[in-house]
Amino acid sequence: MNLEEKVLEIMREVFDQQEVNTDVSQKNCDRWDSLRHLSLASELEEAFDIELEPEEIAEMTDFQRVVSMLQSKL
Repeated sequence: MNLEEKVLEIMREVFDQQEVNTDVSQKNCDRWDSLRHLSLASELEEAFDIELEPEEIAEMTDFQRVVSMLQSKL
């Protein structure tokens, strides 16, 4: 499983929505609220064994930004 597939899997789990795809963002996903945003950050930290700074978490507003941020950490 590549990075993007793993991120999508985590997002589907956190947002409890199977329709999540690479176009997902805070603007088009009703389930992407502040609580799930923090859950997403926590799940990503655990899955990829990284630590996210508050600024990085705040910048994770869509799938592509999440992937880019992870790529810079790995």
